[in-house]
Order: sequence, then C-alpha cells, then structure tokens
Amino acid sequence: MAGGAARAGAHAVRKPQVADAVPVRSRGPLRYLVTLSVLFAALAFVALDTFAVYRAELTGFFSKPISKVRIENQWQRVSESDVTGILQQYIGASFFDFDINGASRDLKALPWVASVDVRRVWPDTLSLHLKEEVPIAKWGAVELLNQYGELFSPNNTEEFTGLPNLEGPEGSQAAVMQQYKQLSQILSPAGLRLKGLKLSHRESWSLQVNAMQVEVGRHDVLARTQRFARFYAQQDRAETAQFASVDLRYGNGIAVKKRALKLAPLSDVAQR
Repeated sequence: MAGGAARAGAHAVRKPQVADAVPVRSRGPLRYLVTLSVLFAALAFVALDTFAVYRAELTGFFSKPISKVRIENQWQRVSESDVTGILQQYIGASFFDFDINGASRDLKALPWVASVDVRRVWPDTLSLHLKEEVPIAKWGAVELLNQYGELFSPNNTEEFTGLPNLEGPEGSQAAVMQQYKQLSQILSPAGLRLKGLKLSHRESWSLQVNAMQVEVGRHDVLARTQRFARFYAQQDRAETAQFASVDLRYGNGIAVKKRALKLAPLSDVAQR
C-alpha cells in the first residue's frame, strides 16, 4: 500500500529538451588556402627580388653588345663612310636594345639609299642590306627621278648628262615619268630617242626627240605621237636630219620646221 501511495504521490520529472547542437564547420581547408596563398606570395616576392639581383648578369649573358656589321650586298653609289658614320651612333648597344628602327630611318635618309633591311644576328652581329636608287631621269637642275617617279637629291647630279630631262609642275613627277615611259615605247621602234619631256602648267606636253623639239599639246598625246613616229619612219634619213622642230597640234596634219629656218609646205609633210 505504501508502495502504491508512493507511486501515487510521485510525479514524473521531465528533463528539459536541449536543442540539437549546430555542427561547426571545420575551418581547416580555409586556413590551408590562406596559408598557401601567403606562401605563394612570399615565394613570388623572393623570386622577383632574386630576378632583379641577377637581371643584369642574365642580360649580359644573353645580350652581348653589337660589335660587328655584315654587309650583304655591294654598293656603287652609297658612301661606305656615310654608312659607317650613321651606324657608329648605334654600335655598342646590347643585342636586344639595338635600335633597328632608328638605324634604318637614318640610313634611309641617305640620298642614294632606296630601301634598308637591318637585322640582328645573335650574338653580336648586325646584318645590313641596302638597295640603291636607280636614276632614270633628271628633274630640274639638282634632282633625279627613279623608276617610280620619286625624287632624290644626291650631290653629283651634274654627272648624269646622259639622262633625259623631265620637267613639270610641283607634284607631277609620277605623272611625267609615266608619260615618259609610254612615249618612249612609241618612239623607240622608229629610231627616235626621247631626251626630254615637259608638262606645262596648262597641261601641254613638249618633247625633245633626238635633235628635234616636238610640240604635242594637251589632247590625244599618245595618238599624235604614234602618228609622228609612223611619219618619221617613212621619211628619208637625210631629210629627217634637217628637222629642227615638229608641231603635232593639228587634227590631221604635221608641221615641220627645218634647220634652214624655212617652214616646209604642209602638203609635203601633212597626212590627211
């Protein structure tokens, strides 16, 4: 009974419920990454510092001073002393620091140099190839023209007495040179040599052919010149030797002035 009373008076004591503990994420991987980053940064700093210390020695080993010049072709008009004087400003620079653009620019400025090819050859050599200008005609008193109608001005233009004389307004060099080539092809088969060509400000063409002054005018220049070449080829050489000047500025005729200063009758030379 007592036991039952004891059981009756007893009451259950419940233990307070405790929430499940929240698991704490492990910080191991994060700490590892941070440590690894710091380590890499330290190694990089040390590497850069070491590279800075030994950079000069490494550069000296791989980049020796340029001390030799290898000439790849022969020159006829380019002065070797002028080339040497220019390169002397650059020789001595290290292989990788050699100023190729500057040396090329200064060499290209020489009057007889058309193009420049400058290359470095490891460990200490400079390869040099210069292409010279080819004079095709004289332009005015002190300049020459190459095959592209480009001007260049060497100091000895007076030596080129055998070149044709071309003239024209400023900036017309290329057009005059092109016309010279075309007219020469027309005249040459007839035994005529084009010694001079002039384009006036009014765009009129005058030719010096053999010993003759030939006025062509502004229009139909090639057709008129072809007509003159055919006419000249049909004449006796003793007759053409007396021609002093020829005027092609006619629609269907040619006027010839002989050296006796007499104008030949148009009926003798005109082509209708």
